[in-house]
Amino acid sequence: MPEAAVKTIPRRGRLWIIAVFAIALFGLGYLVVEIATQEPGAEEVEISGINDAQRLFGGVPQEGDRLGSSNAPVTIQVFNDLQCADCREDFLGTIPTLTEDYARPGEVQLLYRHYSNSEKVQQLGFFGAEAAADQNYGWNYIYLFFRNQDEAERFGVDQDFLDEVAAGIEKLDKPEWEATLEEKGGADGEISQRLEGYEELGQGLGIRIRQAAIVTGPNGTVTLQDGAGIGAIEDAIAEVE
Repeated sequence: MPEAAVKTIPRRGRLWIIAVFAIALFGLGYLVVEIATQEPGAEEVEISGINDAQRLFGGVPQEGDRLGSSNAPVTIQVFNDLQCADCREDFLGTIPTLTEDYARPGEVQLLYRHYSNSEKVQQLGFFGAEAAADQNYGWNYIYLFFRNQDEAERFGVDQDFLDEVAAGIEKLDKPEWEATLEEKGGADGEISQRLEGYEELGQGLGIRIRQAAIVTGPNGTVTLQDGAGIGAIEDAIAEVE
């Protein structure tokens, strides 16, 4: 038999092989334990549209519930429910165009009014948006919430979900946002009072379901209900300006 066939592996070589095998076995064991101890269905909320929100609202004046210049000749009050599934396309199909083509050049100011389409008047998402509005990022928050309604449906609207939406706003002071929710978000807090005011205003104006737009300018007021599209809103702007 040839010499190469009977040559034994040196002791040092055998030790290295054993060590490599032990490390591989340990790694496999760790992976099995890691998989076994993971909570079933443990997923993370993935917030989309962050860059879109920054591009859309960046550079447009924003203060509290207002988007656009306070000197704009036309004002549009937007009544909508960010936890209403049917209202999502109403918002996303109109607000980006109104922001870019009308609010940015100073022709229109938009005022957001939280108006519930359900029996529950004050919904949790409203509080997160109002706390962001205190830092002048309310419209960013509302946009991201609407963009991620599918995630809200998967995970539920709770404090964790509100936190994830807030984290998607780059310049929002998160600790301040949390403090605002803590200090103003109670049943008798300032945010609750604002929401009650929006609800009373909407009821007084006869707002129905889905998104409504109250368009006011030098030549009068036009009320658009039930999710009016961008074409109808642009026609109303032209009528009242």
